[in-house]
Amino acid sequence: MPLSVRLAGYNLDADLLKEVLNLLARFDDKSMPLRYDRMPQADLITLLDAVSEAVRNALSLDSFTPETISAAYARISRDPSHVSELRKAARHSVARSRKSNENIIFGLGHASVAEHACFNFDIFGLSRLASEDLQSHRLLSFTEKSQRYITIASNFVIPPELENSPWIGKIEKVVSSLFESYERLCSALTDKYMSESSADLSKTEAHDIEIHAKEDARYLLPLACATQMGMTINARNIEYVACDFSDHPLQEVRDLGKALSQAASALAPSLVKYTTRGAYPRENREQLQNLLEFDKLSGAFAFAHGPSVHLINSTPDGEIKILKALAFTSRCPESIDELSPDKQAQIWQELFRNMQPHDSAPRELEMAHLTYEAEISASCFAQLKRHRMMTLLQQPYASSDGAIIPPSITEAGFEPVFIEAISTATEAAIELRKEHPLLAPYLLTNAHKKRVLIHVTARELYHISRLRCDSHAQWEIRDLATQMLTQAKALWPNVFLLACGKDQFPETYNTIFSSDLSGGTKGG
Repeated sequence: MPLSVRLAGYNLDADLLKEVLNLLARFDDKSMPLRYDRMPQADLITLLDAVSEAVRNALSLDSFTPETISAAYARISRDPSHVSELRKAARHSVARSRKSNENIIFGLGHASVAEHACFNFDIFGLSRLASEDLQSHRLLSFTEKSQRYITIASNFVIPPELENSPWIGKIEKVVSSLFESYERLCSALTDKYMSESSADLSKTEAHDIEIHAKEDARYLLPLACATQMGMTINARNIEYVACDFSDHPLQEVRDLGKALSQAASALAPSLVKYTTRGAYPRENREQLQNLLEFDKLSGAFAFAHGPSVHLINSTPDGEIKILKALAFTSRCPESIDELSPDKQAQIWQELFRNMQPHDSAPRELEMAHLTYEAEISASCFAQLKRHRMMTLLQQPYASSDGAIIPPSITEAGFEPVFIEAISTATEAAIELRKEHPLLAPYLLTNAHKKRVLIHVTARELYHISRLRCDSHAQWEIRDLATQMLTQAKALWPNVFLLACGKDQFPETYNTIFSSDLSGGTKGG
């Protein structure tokens, strides 16, 4: 499946859209004596000429670009005119708007002006491996095809570097075999779960069983598997992504960067300009790996039945630092260090009183940080990387790092089939690595492990726990988040007083606030 990037939408001036709608209303067929399809050809031509003339008189076709919004907002800081007048002026002089954008964004360096122009892209035919690079960028929005809810067809990406290579046939054979094993496992798990359930399943219950089967069978899907997504991104970040991808070692990713920049610059040439870069930082990274004796084949391959995570660092006196931040924002003259433990406990309890499951934790919790080292599957990583406010550092995939077997696979008696499929993919990846080391990960699967460092604030861990410790979360990331939270609570029990999954929140809240420290009644 070839990569395809299509511009799906972009923001336009609302007054321009209003003018268009008003113009269209004038030619609404309900107000015409005859429907268009009944009109004589001469009358229809006359009508179309009138519409065309009206458009030329009322609108400039060049003004259908998000550049006018950027140009107008850029003038706000220096022009006393009302913003609606600035937008009108920008619409009626697009050439001047573009010149202004180039001067302000690239001449003066006020790149934030480009953030006012937003684009929507349809992206399909991108491998799951390449999607990790795209989604590593923080200030973009994605909605991606789920391998948990959708049965995945046998669509995959052959690395463009292997065009006319003998490896194409080998890759197709291995990947096709993985898809066949995935389909067999989907069917077998569904049948098993159905047979273990009552005969009178509702549609919802049957659907839940199918999801359960798919979310574990997908561990056999290769990272070469093709995906599709909708993406929203502003012009500044298009330039940043294109620049970052311009020297990427994978051609698929380089092609993606070019497609994004070309689509945006064709519509808004004044906003996307610098899309390549020099040696920094890619060559520096390569040199660092040489200096640090980077081991591409470290460790012995082993299977595990879940993620592992260890808290390796934390902010010293994290709870005290958060209390001091609360004292600062509350203009409290008291020294936190001089407060009794009971007084501090009362502060913690009052901090969380009236919190609801969808409320964000106070920003003061960002003063305390936690760092974890974890080994998770590629499937789990696909979900973890969506939490873009934390710092997530990753090692490159290595065929020797092992794989994770979903417990349900073992319980259902399908572990030998699973291991055989993973072993075949691993062996093929090892062979491919000998000739094309950067392309070997295409043959790894969702089950293969990835090693990551997770650096979060206490506030972000609250958000992660609400979403990922919930019973509706996928089992592996729920296990990961639960381990992270358990270790954090052991360190800072007061900070994580109300940290839990959404489904556990009512019971947790009621337990804490059934009575308060001052002998009062139930809070809420």
